[in-house]
Amino acid sequence: MMIVFIRCNDIISDSRAKKYIEFYDRIGCDYKVIAWDRLGISEKVQHAIYCPTKSKYNQGGLQAIVDRLKWMWFILKTLFKFKDNLRIHACDLDAAFPATIYKLFSRRNNYVLFDVFDWISDTLYNQGKIVTLAFNYMEKLATKHADHIIICEPERVKQIPYNIEGRYSVLQNIPSFENMDFLSDDNNYKFDNGKTTLAYVGGFTEDRCLHELIQGAEEGCFNLNIAGYGNKNITERLNSLNKCSTIRYYGKVAYKDGLRIMYNSDIVYAMYSKVNPNHFFAAPNKYYETMFVGKPVITTAGIIIADKVKNNNIGYVMDESYSSLISLIDNIDKDDIKEKSQIAKKMWKQYRNATLDYLNTTYKETFLV
Repeated sequence: MMIVFIRCNDIISDSRAKKYIEFYDRIGCDYKVIAWDRLGISEKVQHAIYCPTKSKYNQGGLQAIVDRLKWMWFILKTLFKFKDNLRIHACDLDAAFPATIYKLFSRRNNYVLFDVFDWISDTLYNQGKIVTLAFNYMEKLATKHADHIIICEPERVKQIPYNIEGRYSVLQNIPSFENMDFLSDDNNYKFDNGKTTLAYVGGFTEDRCLHELIQGAEEGCFNLNIAGYGNKNITERLNSLNKCSTIRYYGKVAYKDGLRIMYNSDIVYAMYSKVNPNHFFAAPNKYYETMFVGKPVITTAGIIIADKVKNNNIGYVMDESYSSLISLIDNIDKDDIKEKSQIAKKMWKQYRNATLDYLNTTYKETFLV
């Protein structure tokens, strides 16, 4: 038996993927990783087989479909090259669909675990009917034939329109580190102007209210530490603001560096757009990362994560507009930030062992048997 872990990125920048791989190393599993370094520039991980197709992030149109089909075909070809029975951990639909096709046609005793990072069909709200129907079929097949399904939050079971009762478990996007020594004060992330400093570390997309965030910092309403990649327009805008005294752009950073940036800021920014149906069920790393670094979070009103933020008093919720952001920052009290930071730190204690506990019990018992 061999484990095959499949994820359509470079792995290095994917905190959730790295948790599983580090766990395999810790317990001495025989495993392979099928990955996709689309730009061909990232550091390669051990045991990995990389798809050779070059592609852009957040690419739309016909080319995006072609590249995605090449990726899924690469997965299928690679799986058929293995001679053993496989335990396949497939992250998201573009890995789970070819994995289930392999399971159905390989005539071997293979096991497929479908790790639902995002329910893809909900991201296709602005696509044509044919594309939506195709993805609905793929999700139905992958869900029906998966042996086990992992979701990021318990509420997400409502998002899946198929029966998965008795076949799913929950692993939240919680940081997992043996120690927190890498979190320390660093003047490289500090601004000497007395203004509140916001941090955003993550993917650059048009539906994360990032243009409003950048505009507010550009106009001097607050400081901004920002790191990430994935959208050409946002990246070019940030590069053009390299002389702005209230913005520091760090590009694509390692996970620990991203957490360090958040630790050295006052508030973490984790906005979503409700135009995207998937965002109502958003299970962002930031919710748990803010507890880890002991900082409050700003997120979108009217989504599940907002209720958790409000109920636990560890941050702020706002509408998706520039005026809401500026009004919020103008009215935030420094003492309130400190109070919410302390609550976030205390809440971390109940989550700090959650990932390892899950891997050592549920994951091991359902997948590594």
